[in-house]
Amino acid sequence: MKKPDFDRRLDARVSDGVIQVEYVVPSPKVRDLSVSGLYLQDPRTLQRGQPIEFLLRIAGEEPILIRGMVRRVDPGEGMAIEFIQLSAADRRRIKEFVAHSAPEKISPAGPDEF
Repeated sequence: MKKPDFDRRLDARVSDGVIQVEYVVPSPKVRDLSVSGLYLQDPRTLQRGQPIEFLLRIAGEEPILIRGMVRRVDPGEGMAIEFIQLSAADRRRIKEFVAHSAPEKISPAGPDEF
């Protein structure tokens, strides 16, 4: 008779809702960023309409806590995230970063494709 998994474990284990993991590698890549949202290139997509909370780090500065909503999913490729909750100061930081980026890296404004 096969032993249950818990009988074969060598170390004690704990399950607790306060334990969290942040993936460092592989980390999603930001394809593009605007004041209203971003596109994440990551094959591990979420569901359309799903809320998401993450830290965005721009040019090595302090991270920005963003609460967003998945608006479009390209299975196996990535997803468009709309910023839902963002402080005025953090919105200004993103706006300044976009405005001061090299012109060849900025695409013309148009309707968001959420």
